Amino acid sequence: MNELIDRICNGFIADGAVGASCLVFKDGRELYSGCFGFADREAESPMRRDSICRLFSLTKPVTAAAAMILCEKGLISPDDPVSRFFPEYAHISRQDGDRAVPCERELTVRHLLTMTSGLPYPNNFDLSVRRAGELFGRVDAGISGGVPVTTEMFTRSAAEIPLSFEAGSRWDYGISADVLGGIIEKAADIPFGEFMHNYIFEPLGMSDTGFYVPEDKRDRFTALYKWCDGALVRDEGRYLALTDYSKPPAFESGGAGLCSTIDDYSRFARMLCNGGEFGGVRILGNETVEYMTSPMLSAEQNTMWDRLKGYNYGCLMRVMTEPDIAEVRTGAGECGWDGWTGTYFNFNLKNGISVLFFTQIAGAGTTWQATEISRIVYDELGR
Repeated sequence: MNELIDRICNGFIADGAVGASCLVFKDGRELYSGCFGFADREAESPMRRDSICRLFSLTKPVTAAAAMILCEKGLISPDDPVSRFFPEYAHISRQDGDRAVPCERELTVRHLLTMTSGLPYPNNFDLSVRRAGELFGRVDAGISGGVPVTTEMFTRSAAEIPLSFEAGSRWDYGISADVLGGIIEKAADIPFGEFMHNYIFEPLGMSDTGFYVPEDKRDRFTALYKWCDGALVRDEGRYLALTDYSKPPAFESGGAGLCSTIDDYSRFARMLCNGGEFGGVRILGNETVEYMTSPMLSAEQNTMWDRLKGYNYGCLMRVMTEPDIAEVRTGAGECGWDGWTGTYFNFNLKNGISVLFFTQIAGAGTTWQATEISRIVYDELGR
């Protein structure tokens, strides 16, 4: 297994890619560790286990875990209407062609956890995504020198976006986790990032995880690259209203804002894989983790992407339910997600397997290397 994974990762670098790292665990025991290439090619800084990466959408499962902590405390419930925390959501609308009409049902926390909220990411092809783009534009303007948009301000303003569809009718990827971050902050009555630190990062020993990279750790911050004319070039762009990570942001994005190391994130993954406990510290109850990793979409709601064939969806994570038809050859019960920059993880409560693969390439998402490594691991360790 180790030689095959080495070959894939070395090939990834040889094909012109930049740094990558990989970790594999079984029942909490580390079976494989490898780091390849450069975290910063221009500075010739090698990729390491403590290289700090932009997580992008690997932020979402952490946000889901934070919400579940508050559920266990009785401060929120999946059935709560979002308007309980932000009255602006009491009278939301949805798009009907190029006009907005009143919604027939309230938006709930469960809709946010399952990406059935109808709150989209920004684009320009219909009314809903254009309004989302206007909101992200205001956040960007605040970063550039206007009035900074905070997590709470973002969440309140998102109520102005006409939903893409009636909440609960189907799955679609969007800003659900960002709105959930605002709810967590409101329910806990402390800043979202502070809640994450106090209840997840510090207890798990995730000392290099947060919404920015302090000055004394900047030398470990990976560069971001993008493909351009067949070659990887440095990418200095900002996406989804995120900053350059040099200081605490006003808007702490529950959908994309965290940075972490593969070593730190493996602690989060192993906590989930072990039913909510890691290193003698319990973060979540076993029943809560089972709830998070249960398939929650009906056949009508399951409109996930073709590449996720065989998966259902739990709390801001995919859940493998039909491995025989899936493109990713793992096994029943495998859960996880990926980030836009090529960060990927999976874990499985049934067999104790967890796989992580990190790189920093804009638009990479789930790389074929990550899925092939996962296949190799499951072939070796069992499904």
